[in-house]
Amino acid sequence: MISIPDRWSVAVRCALVLLLLLGACSCGKDHPANPNNYPPRIAKKTKAVPCDDTVTVDATKGPQPDSVYLCEDDTLTWVPGSSTSSFAIEFKNGSPFADGATKFDDKHAAHKAMPQYSKLTTYKYSITVNSTNTFDPQGVTGGNP
Repeated sequence: MISIPDRWSVAVRCALVLLLLLGACSCGKDHPANPNNYPPRIAKKTKAVPCDDTVTVDATKGPQPDSVYLCEDDTLTWVPGSSTSSFAIEFKNGSPFADGATKFDDKHAAHKAMPQYSKLTTYKYSITVNSTNTFDPQGVTGGNP
């Protein structure tokens, strides 16, 4: 004759095996991510930036415009103003130009920008006009907005 405790031990063993099977097969399993469950990406707000290609050098006001945005593959030219006889330009930390030039003057006042900028960067420079007035403009910037 079979006793009651033996029946309980078989039932407990079966329940434990069933519980382990359920835990191993469904509860802890990673499910593939559904991209539809995530919120949609919000586009960044952007504005068009006008590219500068000419800077007029004035003997009293300095370079106009003061801040210059240089776009990829454009050529930037400094043009003497009416009261300007000569000027010299020196970039302090790096160069936004393809040839890496950091010093030039009114005789070599046009340089081509880099073909591609990795990020928005400001290149500070100073400009001496007529060998007496030195200006420290905002800088020339370049980059992919």
